Amino acid sequence: MLHPVKECIAKTGLTHNAFAVLHGISLQRLKDCLYGYTASIPKRIISVMIQNGYDEQEAQKQYLQWRRWKAEQELLSFSHAKLEGRRQE
Repeated sequence: MLHPVKECIAKTGLTHNAFAVLHGISLQRLKDCLYGYTASIPKRIISVMIQNGYDEQEAQKQYLQWRRWKAEQELLSFSHAKLEGRRQE
């Protein structure tokens, strides 16, 4: 599953740090979004995405889908690790 903000950064050809600095975005805020810690894509980041041809509603929708997918992957990973632990006992 593709993270829309990571996709946008990749299309610009910039590093995360350069993207943040050039667009006046806190690097910590950018990282929070990239890890899925924000409930939606923050306004400053979505503004840059719109300038790069992204649709705001579609990007937010993709981000929410990605967050859900990431949480499901973590749950599956935890469940698998727990099951493996039981097998080794």
